[in-house]
Amino acid sequence: MLNSASNTNIITSLMSSTKNVTVTLCMVALVIFLGNGLNLIGWGYIVQLRYYLLMAGVCWALYGLFFIQYRNRHITFKYYSLFLTLWPFGILLTSSLLGGIITEELTRVQVWVYVSTFFMLFYHFKFTEKRLMWIIVIVAIITAIIQILQQVDPLFAIFGGSADDTGEVVITAERNGMARFFVGSYQVQMLAMCFCWYKMLKTFKPIWFLLSALMLVSIYLYLTKQILITTLFTLALSFFLVKGRWVRILSYSLLIICGISLAIFWEDLFGDMIRDSKDDNFSHAIRFEFIGYIIEYNFANPIKAIFGHGTTIPFFEELRHMLYHPSDIGFFGESIYYGWPWALAYFYIAFRILVTYRTHVPIYIRLYVLCSGFISIFIFPYRDRIEMYNWMCVVYIASLYIDKAQVQKGDEAEIKNLGITTNQDKA
Repeated sequence: MLNSASNTNIITSLMSSTKNVTVTLCMVALVIFLGNGLNLIGWGYIVQLRYYLLMAGVCWALYGLFFIQYRNRHITFKYYSLFLTLWPFGILLTSSLLGGIITEELTRVQVWVYVSTFFMLFYHFKFTEKRLMWIIVIVAIITAIIQILQQVDPLFAIFGGSADDTGEVVITAERNGMARFFVGSYQVQMLAMCFCWYKMLKTFKPIWFLLSALMLVSIYLYLTKQILITTLFTLALSFFLVKGRWVRILSYSLLIICGISLAIFWEDLFGDMIRDSKDDNFSHAIRFEFIGYIIEYNFANPIKAIFGHGTTIPFFEELRHMLYHPSDIGFFGESIYYGWPWALAYFYIAFRILVTYRTHVPIYIRLYVLCSGFISIFIFPYRDRIEMYNWMCVVYIASLYIDKAQVQKGDEAEIKNLGITTNQDKA
């Protein structure tokens, strides 16, 4: 009888492990799909728009069912996810009134904003923090490996670049003597880096050190000054957030080592980029000129500033003729598309995570929110499907911890249902 029970437990454990691995790998494939195959050249010809519309329809149907099911249950940030899901559709009316193309507007909104429904799907299917973060880390590792390999021979790069009419790879930009490719999403890499970095500071295991180093290399290979500056600043802050006497001693030692290393290799790592930045005053000036233009425009057109313009109106052609690109001015640019409530909602949630619930939310989540917040004046944290997925993971994990803190002490069954499986230091 004992052997039979033992065999049953082993089989059950194996089946559960197989199921977990299968779900994780399927989600990894989905995240890569949402990110246009890590920005594979020609992805639009491989995966047509109708597949995204089909996925959007399914997710919207499930979201409606699950939201009704959980309507009476307190879930932190539930209504924020509802806002992200519904608000962009409000621009359909304003866009049509301003000369936009209603069918094109509807398609553009639906093919990416449906990812906000994942928040409720995660809750219904009880996704754990551990599973979500390993999905992010696996995708980040794949992205980093591709970035490194493409630097070996840029002319054979097929991710994050562009091709001419013959299909040959065209290197459109170089910095620090390296080709510049936008593989995957820097937001995913940044979240994975914050996670691995925090785990390294907390445990100092070789695996977390190697993964942190890989993520830092990956972020560096985007060769974007704003991203590098915010990353270094955020990592410097992280040393002061960890708790524990020995952990802090080791953290401060690592801070000194990193500081000395940066001082020694500063010229090799950042010299050319800094010189390029000094020579490229026009691109910086045009960004701040555009911000000033938008501020004046919003005061002159308050209704449009609130509800947004959509993405298809003729007004954007005028902006392009003036060399103004909304994607270059972060939350100011997003406010042009979807209105100021869309941009301000991000800062409201960031404030709740960093201030209101700071003692409940794990450090790596706060680090990511800080990092993405610092750079939001130039790059908004969620502008497409993969970035929205990344942000929904952050908000969902934060919500799990906040909900756990609000559960009455001793209710272990309810805590387990929330999906918390790791023991994070929530200092």
